[in-house]
Amino acid sequence: MLDIYALIYSQLSTLNIPTYPDTYPKALANSKVYPYIVFSFPTVFENNYADLNQMQIDVWSNTSNNVEIETITKNADDLLKDYKQLTDNYFVKIYREKPYRLKLDEIEVQRRQLRYIVKIFRR
Repeated sequence: MLDIYALIYSQLSTLNIPTYPDTYPKALANSKVYPYIVFSFPTVFENNYADLNQMQIDVWSNTSNNVEIETITKNADDLLKDYKQLTDNYFVKIYREKPYRLKLDEIEVQRRQLRYIVKIFRR
């Protein structure tokens, strides 16, 4: 799975937005920089044929202007929906499930979530 984390990180890093796997680093929690992206794999199903992984991408912003967060979310989705890559070790295909707009109690912080299925065929 480390190779898939590296792949997703490299793709999202092209957006020039701070990107973190799994959670925002605790060491930086007191000085959060917005906007930022967190990606994770909450469920992983492995079998002899292919790995099926659910992937979540959370985009966070602290501006009241929706344009920033919607633009970042759209750009991340454009990068990943229907993404495929063949390497010497695997073939990976990403399928979008659906985007979510999550309402938070905090007025200053907005969050968008994208969900995907990542199918990995190992050689």
